[in-house]
Amino acid sequence: MTGDIADLAAELKMLAQAPAPPMNLDLARARETGRRRLRRRRAWTIGSMGAAALTVGLAAMPLVRPAPEAISAVTLSTGSAPLIAHASFGWLPEPIAGVGYQAGPHGDQILARGKGDFGARIILSLYAAEPELEEFADGMEQVAVSARVGGRPAYWVTHDASDPLNGGDTYLRWRTASGQWAELQAYYLNVADPQEVLLRVAAGVTVGDRAVPLPLRIDGLPAGARLTEVHFWRPPLRGTGAWELQLFLWANNLPVTVSVSPEGGSPKPPKSTCTSATGLDLCVQVDGPVPVSLRAIGGPQGLLDRITLLGADERGWTTHVIG
Repeated sequence: MTGDIADLAAELKMLAQAPAPPMNLDLARARETGRRRLRRRRAWTIGSMGAAALTVGLAAMPLVRPAPEAISAVTLSTGSAPLIAHASFGWLPEPIAGVGYQAGPHGDQILARGKGDFGARIILSLYAAEPELEEFADGMEQVAVSARVGGRPAYWVTHDASDPLNGGDTYLRWRTASGQWAELQAYYLNVADPQEVLLRVAAGVTVGDRAVPLPLRIDGLPAGARLTEVHFWRPPLRGTGAWELQLFLWANNLPVTVSVSPEGGSPKPPKSTCTSATGLDLCVQVDGPVPVSLRAIGGPQGLLDRITLLGADERGWTTHVIG
C-alpha cells in the first residue's frame, strides 16, 4: 500500500492533541486525511506569499482552485437518530463481515470490513464534484484507467496505467445517479477478480439519507450532556463478536462513554459501570470526576437506568435512539 509517513505522523499528533473523546484510530482513514490535507496545501500555495508579493503577483497569476473536497458519507445528527448515512452499500463480497460507521470530530467514514487485522477493507467516500487527479502521498502521479459503473463514467486511480488495481491499494471513482461522485478505496481484498468485484460493489451503492439503526434506546440525556461522536464497528476493532458500539458524550466539559457489544465479546472499559441484558453488555465509562449533570441523575448507574437494550437481533434495533 502507498503511504506518507510524515502526513500520518502529523495526523496522529493532531488526534492526540484534539480536545475530543477517546477513539479507535483507523490508520487508512488517517492516511487518506493526510493525503487530502497535502492536496489542499498544494492548491493554496498562493496563501504563503507576503502581502507585497501578493499584490504584485495577482495580476499575472491565474486563479488556483482547490481540488473538490470529499463530503461526509455519514454524519452525526442532533435528533433522535444519531447516525445518518448519506450513502449505502448494496451487494458486498463474501470476505466482508459487516459495514461500520464513524461520525464526529475524529473523522466520518463508512467502512465495509472483513474479520481480523488483515481482513478486506472497502471505504466508501462521496464528492460533490469529480475529484482532480493529482499525486499520491508518496509523490507518484495519479493516472486514470477508464471504466463504467451502471452505464455512467468511472475510472480507476492508479500510478501505473498497466495496473488499474494500483498494487492492491485500489481506488475506483464513478459519477452516481445523483450527479455526485463516489469513490471506493479497497485493500486486503482477497478475491479471485478484484476489478469485477469492485465494479459490482460500486453498482450497488445508493446515495441518499438513511438513519442507521442501533441496539439501544436512551430515555433522554442528562441536562448539559450532548453526543459528540459515534463509533459503530462491524466487526469490532477490539475483542470478538459481530459488532461494537461506542457513544461519546460531553457533559459539563467532561467525557462520558456509553459502550454496547454482544455479551462477553469486548473487554469492559476501565473505570466503568456495567450491566448485561438481552444478550448484550452495556457500560458507562467516566474518565476523571463525575460530571455534575450525571451526578444529578444518580451517576453512571443513573445513566444506565435510562438505557434500554434491544437485543442482538438487528431486526429489533431502532433509529429513534435518544428520547
